[in-house]
Amino acid sequence: MNRSTLRRLLPSARTVCITALTLLAMSAGAASASADGKHATERLVVRGDALVKDAPCPGGLCLELAGGAFRGTTGSGAYTGSMQLRLADAFPNGEGGVCAPVSGQVVLGAGSPNRLVLTVAGDSCQDGAGNPTTTSFTGLARFVVQYGTGTYARASGSGVAVFAEDVADHDRMTLIGRLRR
Repeated sequence: MNRSTLRRLLPSARTVCITALTLLAMSAGAASASADGKHATERLVVRGDALVKDAPCPGGLCLELAGGAFRGTTGSGAYTGSMQLRLADAFPNGEGGVCAPVSGQVVLGAGSPNRLVLTVAGDSCQDGAGNPTTTSFTGLARFVVQYGTGTYARASGSGVAVFAEDVADHDRMTLIGRLRR
């Protein structure tokens, strides 16, 4: 490696080191904040599969996640969801297709006394181009715990959600974040 290449890489290496140290300090702070025993913080990782049912609604398309089953750090069970895809605010995906804002709610533990209700907001983008009714979509959103019941009665938390809907309207959901109870 010559000196000019090394000089160009050095600022990037410094940035990576500073970022890593900052993240370590933040995680140490989060761990100590939960050490008081009042609000234990835990990782939240959930994967789920559901069928997407859609219907027109004011300003866009209403999406229902039906027959959902999830598994992860919170255990396993049924889940439901209802979201609105705001087609009136659609924008290009850069591949000849479209994206649109999406928002709604996911209920983990649907039908049980231990429910975790999440508010979800982000964007859903068509994968590629073509007729949107015959292509897949990927949604990326943030979630926030709206409220919980039973075991999750005082839960709070947040994270990132990914929704991958295939051509046959099967949705694969992934949630990654933190949960405090």
